[in-house]
Amino acid sequence: MASTNSLPLSSGGASAGSASAAKLPAGVARGTREYAVISRALFFGGFSTFAQLYCMQSLLPLLTTTFGISPAQASWSVSAATMMMALGLLVTCVAADRVSRKRMMTIALLSSSVLTLASAFSTNFETIVILAALKGLALSGLPAIAMAYLSEEIDQRSLGMSMGLYIGGNILGGMAGRVMAAFVADMFSWRVSVGLIGLVCLAMGLEFARSLPHSRRFTPRHMTVREALGHARRHLGDPALLGLYLFAGLMMGSFVSVYNYLGFYLSAPPFHLPHAAIGAIFTMYLIGVVGSFIAGPLSDRVGRPRLLWALVALAMAGLFTMLASQVSGVVIGLAIFTFGFFGAHTVASSWVGRRATEGRAIASALYLFFYYLGSSLLGSFSGVMLKSHGWHGVVALLSMAVVLSLGVAIAMRRAYGTGKPTAIA
Repeated sequence: MASTNSLPLSSGGASAGSASAAKLPAGVARGTREYAVISRALFFGGFSTFAQLYCMQSLLPLLTTTFGISPAQASWSVSAATMMMALGLLVTCVAADRVSRKRMMTIALLSSSVLTLASAFSTNFETIVILAALKGLALSGLPAIAMAYLSEEIDQRSLGMSMGLYIGGNILGGMAGRVMAAFVADMFSWRVSVGLIGLVCLAMGLEFARSLPHSRRFTPRHMTVREALGHARRHLGDPALLGLYLFAGLMMGSFVSVYNYLGFYLSAPPFHLPHAAIGAIFTMYLIGVVGSFIAGPLSDRVGRPRLLWALVALAMAGLFTMLASQVSGVVIGLAIFTFGFFGAHTVASSWVGRRATEGRAIASALYLFFYYLGSSLLGSFSGVMLKSHGWHGVVALLSMAVVLSLGVAIAMRRAYGTGKPTAIA
């Protein structure tokens, strides 16, 4: 993403930050041409990122058959990417202050597309995992910078909507990558499907590079490791941000686990659904787009603390509904869970940008570090639960994670939920 900061990512005092802020141009407001251009470019960036990151998820049953591996082992074609993205975010958020953010994000999108294309030609599962890890590392150059860019360049009154649009691109990309991979694999092979996704994302990366405006509110500067650690300590010492980080890991781990292993449940008795039909369940991501678009502007009006806990409670209801013995019940539960998750993610991620008054790229990177770490760890361990206790064991494990998330959200509601929406809520 283009480089943008409303305040320098430094450890300077409040007075220095205020003086710097006074010289910055106004944030981009909703309804302007520049707002539309930024939203479109970031939509493409988010779409490409998550189409590549999760294109293997709907192919897990095919990978288990092709390479003779277990579901938990197959899940590493996804978990390796998310884990390396989590680790890479801690490095790229510092590097982003030294170079153009747009340049870094462009490199991330183009290099990851090449790695996705290469994975289509892999002859063994080990190579797929290695390429997935490299792809996750490459893609780490975009998400945290994208969140920081929006928090800095967009007018605060328009931030909820712009974050919703960006996350909408993430959602549609994740859905398209999964659904396209499943249907093309059903018609041809998993290799053709992965190669096609790589080509589509390469084209989107080129369009992203062409259209995204350069930042007006951020100037590249050298940040030392000591400064970065100072920002990280302050963010981790802030109870509100720490709560949001823990929330991100628990909820994302639950979400990825559901989409990793629901296909195995639906392909077994009593459902016996074919692979193409299982791939179609990822169209539930469209429900997530709706949740993101509703939650973003709604949080601007009523306040994030008041909305977050309700969305988590909704996700919990959907999770339990997925224990139904009828396909229709499972699909309804998945829709409710997906709506609640993406709505909550939109609220929490925009809250991080508003809460952090400096070092926003690092604040966003820490949020996404926990987000993808939870995805990798809980996403893989849920596979062990599936093998030993079936789908009911997976839901039991995830229910504990969602209950903890709800506890965090309620604590945040009690601590920060009074009064009208503010700069921290």
